Amino acid sequence: MTSKELSSKLTISRRTALKGATAAAVVLGSPAILREARGETPIKIGIPTVITGGYAELGGHVKRTCNMVKKEVNEMGGVLGRPIEFLFEDTQGDPKNCVRKTQELVERDGVKLFTGVAVSSEARAIMPKLAGWDALFFSHGNGDGRLTTPKFLVPNFFRANTSAPMGSRSLTLFLKEAEAKSFYSIGSDYSWGHSSVGSFEKQIQGVGKKFAGKVFAPVGNKDYSTYITKIMQSGADACFVSLAGDEGRAFYSQAVQYKLASRMQLVTGMLGQSAIRTLGDDSIGIIGASRYPYTYDTPENNAFVKRFVAENGEFPDWTDGEIYQAFQGMFTAIERAGSLDTSKIVKAAEGMEITSVKGTIHFRECDHQAENQGFVVEVKAGADGKPEPQIMAIYDRKRSTPDCGTTTFST
Repeated sequence: MTSKELSSKLTISRRTALKGATAAAVVLGSPAILREARGETPIKIGIPTVITGGYAELGGHVKRTCNMVKKEVNEMGGVLGRPIEFLFEDTQGDPKNCVRKTQELVERDGVKLFTGVAVSSEARAIMPKLAGWDALFFSHGNGDGRLTTPKFLVPNFFRANTSAPMGSRSLTLFLKEAEAKSFYSIGSDYSWGHSSVGSFEKQIQGVGKKFAGKVFAPVGNKDYSTYITKIMQSGADACFVSLAGDEGRAFYSQAVQYKLASRMQLVTGMLGQSAIRTLGDDSIGIIGASRYPYTYDTPENNAFVKRFVAENGEFPDWTDGEIYQAFQGMFTAIERAGSLDTSKIVKAAEGMEITSVKGTIHFRECDHQAENQGFVVEVKAGADGKPEPQIMAIYDRKRSTPDCGTTTFST
């Protein structure tokens, strides 16, 4: 079987998708998924995610893509000939809640497969429990680079998504030739924010730029006026932003009021649709790494975008693309294992290579990090005049992924 057989060959333009083209199926796993489901007990997949709270937008993206995947996969015959079923629990972004909700899914519902965890600190909290639960966790959005280092990595964890160091890597490779000489950073005061800013600081200095300083805002912060004033007073040429969810929307909205983008270049390690929608035309000119750019023009991604737009009436955000890719990895590993036995799935996933909505990715055996291509985008006016993330650079997956078991890059 070739990796191309893992996805549909359908291609369409992004603009055609918005004009109401009918949904088209995208194969998430191997050809075995095409078998007609025989009515066996559904395969339960636990989704402990943020449904309420400051990161609820991320959980909303998870839910809408899960609903699409469930419909799509079950129409095609399920996984191992069995339908899939998602069980959602609201973690509220709290690590203790995440552990409790995940354990309930294991003990009450017999769930052994998990994804959808939105916050890195939640992922860190449940990872040590996986072996005892005999459970498998495919990450879709946890950016803390340390999760795939010996300090935290456990055998039953795989990261399908782009990490914070990977986003910083692609962005700094691009900014190496930029006019901006000095950078200031603002991040959320939790594990992902610190990982993202710390990695950017090290890497931007590594390409010969000046790092002028950094500041961290409390989780759930809504007033960024004092932070923006501090950023402007730094004298830096650019500001690296590492904020997501409600925090990101609040910051960017207030940045518009202070005309921050006219004073310095705004760059980010994770540019998504939510920031573009919040800023509207004021988002034009922002440069950022993209964990998943819906504008990536490949047959596999175009098919996904077409179906997504038909289902949801808007383009997918980075969260949608990343969890879709996580499911592609999870279902392919299950089919390769021919079993729901956790140890067999782990073995099947190690060294696995698939063609996903983000191109060809490779799950490393050494640290269970999936090698992803690195994307850098700039927000520009599209053909219809509306802002969209246009791809400026794509970096080879081996160049954009850290050395095995680390958050650093040797070359």
